[in-house]
Amino acid sequence: MSKLRFKNYGGSYQLKIQDAQDLEKVRFLDEVYWAATSIPIESLDCDPALAAYLDTDNNHRIRSGEFKAALAWAFGVLANRSRLSQGTEVLCLGDINADDPEGQRLLGAARLILTNLNTPEAAEINLAQVRDVQTIMARAANNGDGIIPPDASPSPDINKFIGVVMDTMGSSLDAGGRPGIRQKQLEEFFNEAEAYLEWKTQGEILPGQDATEIMPWGIDTPQAFEMVAGGGEKIEQFFTQCLMVKFDERTAAQMQLRGPELEEIDFSDQAIMETRLKASPLAVPNPEGILDFKDKINPLYEAQLQELRTKVLNRVLGSPVKQLTEKAWGQVKDIFGPHQTWRKNKPSTRVDKIEADQLRVYLKGPFRGQVTQLMAQDLKVAEDINQLHNLEKLMLYQRWLLELANNLVSFANIYDPQRRSLFERGTLIIAGREITFTMKVQDRQAHKSIAERSYMYLLYVEITGRQDREMKFEIMASVTSGNANGLRVGKRGIFFTLDGREWDAEVVDIMVNPISLWESVKAPFQKVSDFVKNQIEKFTKSHQAKLDKNLASPDAGAMIRNLLLVGGVTIAALGSAFAYITKALSQVRINHILVALLGVATAILLPGIIAGFSKIRKRDMSVLLEAAGWAVNARMRLNSTLGRLFTHIPRLPKGSHKERKDLVAQFVKQFGYVPRGSKRLTMLVLIIVLMIIGLIILLLVRPDFISDIAATRM
Repeated sequence: MSKLRFKNYGGSYQLKIQDAQDLEKVRFLDEVYWAATSIPIESLDCDPALAAYLDTDNNHRIRSGEFKAALAWAFGVLANRSRLSQGTEVLCLGDINADDPEGQRLLGAARLILTNLNTPEAAEINLAQVRDVQTIMARAANNGDGIIPPDASPSPDINKFIGVVMDTMGSSLDAGGRPGIRQKQLEEFFNEAEAYLEWKTQGEILPGQDATEIMPWGIDTPQAFEMVAGGGEKIEQFFTQCLMVKFDERTAAQMQLRGPELEEIDFSDQAIMETRLKASPLAVPNPEGILDFKDKINPLYEAQLQELRTKVLNRVLGSPVKQLTEKAWGQVKDIFGPHQTWRKNKPSTRVDKIEADQLRVYLKGPFRGQVTQLMAQDLKVAEDINQLHNLEKLMLYQRWLLELANNLVSFANIYDPQRRSLFERGTLIIAGREITFTMKVQDRQAHKSIAERSYMYLLYVEITGRQDREMKFEIMASVTSGNANGLRVGKRGIFFTLDGREWDAEVVDIMVNPISLWESVKAPFQKVSDFVKNQIEKFTKSHQAKLDKNLASPDAGAMIRNLLLVGGVTIAALGSAFAYITKALSQVRINHILVALLGVATAILLPGIIAGFSKIRKRDMSVLLEAAGWAVNARMRLNSTLGRLFTHIPRLPKGSHKERKDLVAQFVKQFGYVPRGSKRLTMLVLIIVLMIIGLIILLLVRPDFISDIAATRM
């Protein structure tokens, strides 16, 4: 194996991966030298099937071990690996390693597909052909998944039986998306059917029999048992209440409705009254423990109790029952005890909605064997289907492994303006600049909590548009060069995804950091300027409000006179102040003033320069990947040179020419939109300002200039 070569990408050394030979070196490269060792599948813009093949443990991430395993498999079944560097989905049959057992199976599957496509002599096969055959086989009756739909058999009875199993045991979707049954559901159906029929047989009355232990009253047993079970709970509650009264007669009164309870009951509410009747005794409990049918019976249960008496109790006890004791009630329960036990032993099943005779037909007939045979025939093609998937996997590996390596082992694609990384989502055009370093964001707050350590200026942008349906998602765009002019929440732009589609874009959040050293230098002055502007604005608004209030008062005339008087005094004071300042400045040398100004500027600028330079030196793009769930080894420091790769203003097309002449000013002049006297007034103001500045400079240089003029006139 040749020497490993590492390239410098903005201060980060990463393995050069340009061809199959470089790709093979990855298998032997320690993970500590990988740019990233684990990446989430959702961040990759590639064929979804590729991610599924690579993610062997289904944790929605691709780790270094899984990538190495993919490389080992691909290098094992490929004799010629040159096409790995071409990124093509077309597989040359001559490139497959026929000496490898799996390579032989892949070659056989490829030749079978080409034969079925009437091109047996073809030397190449492409991904579209393999996927077409996969689709055809998935829709075929036998598609290797072992799931049989209800139209799989030429026999209508078998197909109907499959439908019955689906209705009772549930269904599974086969490779073509059709519902059917698998072996597990078939076995569960017959197991439950056998258990249910065995239980059902125990309760049947054979020909020539009138009754059995389980059916003591023959066919009348189930109805009689239902009446006993329905009234049994309330009857047994009554006998227990009688025992309480026998123990303490005071409890009889406690079981009845008392005065306060009667006052609280809403007799217009049927539900409340029924609830209270359900809680009341069946009859008035007595210490003798006798249920007398001639006494007052709880009206909610009276009809049910009378039916039980006439249809069950009289028959069990042999005469019309006027009173029922707990002992006599025990005799009734004993008669139906075996039936009750049989019912409790009913197996939990889903087949009890099917007639027992029909279940016996299914058990004794050929249904189980024929459906099992259909499943076996279907599974025979599983190996062929598996080889189709392996062919697809090999083509996807040939197409993507090298590119994925330059997004995982090395980040070469990130720094190459002619390529796009698999995590990038597109290009944002906003505020007169083009931003290419963009990533999809699932959870903005979670992303920001990590991304703040990148010290980069980040835009969180909502992307909206229509693609078969209304779609909306968020991206992060990093501003890496230039300035922040025009960037604000609510700013709109457009976004081009990598497939060329155009979307609307709107800034919804910003993480502010210095974009350049000049931005950090301006920051202190900008803060001072903003503070002064705010204070002036507050002062102006406050005094304007007071002035408006005073002008509206009845003594506004006197106030105006006071204002004029104060204005005169103010002008005089300003004149005196100007004379004092002029005199003070005349005593100071010009070089001292310059030094003082330079010192003040340095005091303001130096902290900003140091802080800005420190933050800019800390800018790290790898943190943005970590915020998206990547495990990154490389420190991707962002310097000013790299910054221009990801945020820039594109050059004008070749041959373009800028005309410096301002057409707006020409239009204003042409159509006479300039106000009269505006130019003269502007010129007059400019002359006065220049004269004042010149006078100040003259006084600084020659402090005795005014006194000399005065002496000359004298």
